[in-house]
Amino acid sequence: MASGVDRISALPEDVLHSVLRFLPAQEVLRTCVLARRWRAVWRSVPTLLFTGPEGWGSAERFAEFVDNLLHLRCGGDGGAGAPLDSCEFNFVDDDFMLSPANQRRATNWIWKAVHRVRVLRLHVVHEQEPSPLSDLHLVSQHLTKLHLDGVSVNDSILDFSGCPALVELTMEYCDVFVKHLLSPSLKRLRFASCDSSEYTRILISLPSLVSLELIEWQRGRAPLLGSLPWLARAVVELGDDAADRCSKGRFDDCGAYICHGCRYYYHHHHGDPEYGPGYDRNDSIFLKGLSEATDLELSAESDVVCLQLFLSQFLIIYC
Repeated sequence: MASGVDRISALPEDVLHSVLRFLPAQEVLRTCVLARRWRAVWRSVPTLLFTGPEGWGSAERFAEFVDNLLHLRCGGDGGAGAPLDSCEFNFVDDDFMLSPANQRRATNWIWKAVHRVRVLRLHVVHEQEPSPLSDLHLVSQHLTKLHLDGVSVNDSILDFSGCPALVELTMEYCDVFVKHLLSPSLKRLRFASCDSSEYTRILISLPSLVSLELIEWQRGRAPLLGSLPWLARAVVELGDDAADRCSKGRFDDCGAYICHGCRYYYHHHHGDPEYGPGYDRNDSIFLKGLSEATDLELSAESDVVCLQLFLSQFLIIYC
């Protein structure tokens, strides 16, 4: 600096991108005033990170900035020559998404970004209703990874038949009140600290799935595993508040109708679309799907009784 030599501007563009990809989008854009070399660097940074309206003076100004930048990078001639690897919306630390108008805007932003990016991440305040994804059916030829945090989802969101390149889905602290999870290409699926319905189960039937993680499954019923022919690894851990734990501390049907944990343990609607897929009383909720695994790993904390039950059934039925 004492010599007045601008050594940073002399760095190769891929090195500048490696640095800028960690900054919020507004900070990346501000680099255009540093020097002539920087005027167009922001247009080719392969990531976009939006962190909310803090420092913008108003949510409206922030929203206008996101609208304009996404138009330049994800739509029209402005983004035609600029590949975009990932886009992240992180609204956990502010109240921006509590406004219905901002939720609608966020839905439009996600719709614009998903057509261009390979990796999409969305973080919002947990238990926020409605979700900015409420009415979306994601369609993308490029999306390979999707990370949802604090989002409430419905069946249209988890129908990934329009995303043939998707291989990884992570959901944390989400409300997953759906009947099916559909994807022909998904290979890695992770649920962490998620809630589901107390009355029906999610059918997970994924022909390409290799890795399944159900970590601290919270309130609601554990999913029903369908056909998982390529499954190689499974980690299953039910939380203390899981609806499958009955009042007698069991994870199966104890036979007491008055026990809320047992009342909906088995599905009595025989595949009625109103309630999701039906299954027979003799089905093993997890083992029917896990039995197709070639290299199975089941793990849980030592105080989770269900693992012992699953393992004992596995040894009896499949060994």
